[in-house]
Amino acid sequence: MSDLDVDPVTDADRPLTDAEFIARAAEALNPQELGPGFWVADVGAAVEAEDGQLFTGACIGGYLSVCAEISALSQLVAATGPTVRRVVAVWRSPDDGVLHVIPPCGRCRAFLRTLSQQNLDATIILGPGRTTTLAELLPYAGWHAEPVDEP
Repeated sequence: MSDLDVDPVTDADRPLTDAEFIARAAEALNPQELGPGFWVADVGAAVEAEDGQLFTGACIGGYLSVCAEISALSQLVAATGPTVRRVVAVWRSPDDGVLHVIPPCGRCRAFLRTLSQQNLDATIILGPGRTTTLAELLPYAGWHAEPVDEP
């Protein structure tokens, strides 16, 4: 078994490693080009709820896209609560088949923050062995307002 394989027997007994978590996001991939430049399910995501439940989702591309993270988060909110521990998104290159970890886009970052301020502490996986928090990805994660001297 490679480090990206998930062992269902032991998964219930321990938290998933980041590599296993990345592999779960990759399982959501089902890329289909519906038209020129219009892809669905070419990005997959996994989110881990505060209680340890795992939810995955795939993106629906195009001009009115639904990101993979938002797809997974909608399942999370329907099943548990709005607070997450970890988030990862992946994309597999159609040219060479290489799996890439990608950070949440700005809209997904804002969506995570809007769901729960506690999500600022969520771990965002940026690659094998590389993580950060949502707060570190968001500039001015707190309320930022500077007074202006008016003439």
